Amino acid sequence: MARNIEVYVKGKKLPMNDFVASVINDVMMALLNNLRDVDIDTISKIEIQ
Repeated sequence: MARNIEVYVKGKKLPMNDFVASVINDVMMALLNNLRDVDIDTISKIEIQ
């Protein structure tokens, strides 16, 4: 199961199942893993606004 994933659009939380949450989690971790000086093992929260 994916970590606690919440996506908001215009202030409303989008409902999602475990599969969608897992895909979003995996894509974000893959993107961050390719950045220099980012240790994905130490990430506890990601916010995008």
